[in-house]
Amino acid sequence: MSEKIESITSFKSAGEYFGLSTMVIRHILERTTITNVPLAKPYYMGIVNNHGNMIPVIDFRKLIGVETDEPQPEASIIVVSVDDENTSLLGFFVDEVYDVFDANVETLDKNVVLNIDNSLTKTMKGSLKYDDKFVYLIDMQEMSNILEK
Repeated sequence: MSEKIESITSFKSAGEYFGLSTMVIRHILERTTITNVPLAKPYYMGIVNNHGNMIPVIDFRKLIGVETDEPQPEASIIVVSVDDENTSLLGFFVDEVYDVFDANVETLDKNVVLNIDNSLTKTMKGSLKYDDKFVYLIDMQEMSNILEK
């Protein structure tokens, strides 16, 4: 049996740790000016301009249903590609980018127990333990499907 090793970029948001496949990450931006978009869903913070690309930014804390307080000094925007062609980009405003590590994704615990909106639990591939922390691995394709609704 061969292991399926994947590079994971982990981040902290609302006291929990989440991870994304490093393959979907295009940029990690320091805090920058986010332009408000009127009448957007509550978890949309607005848009940022990155090298001429207008990228919608989602407050990950609000997305998972946590009331937000002041952003952390280490807050960043993780820009991900939501399609294979890299034509559609999305930014997640997170409290802190934590670490990049390799993990055997075949050993994920598929029972994700998070106190968040039920539809969002579908976006979690599972959890794993890294550095004495539980990291919930996000399925970017599922996340993009939920956000499009």
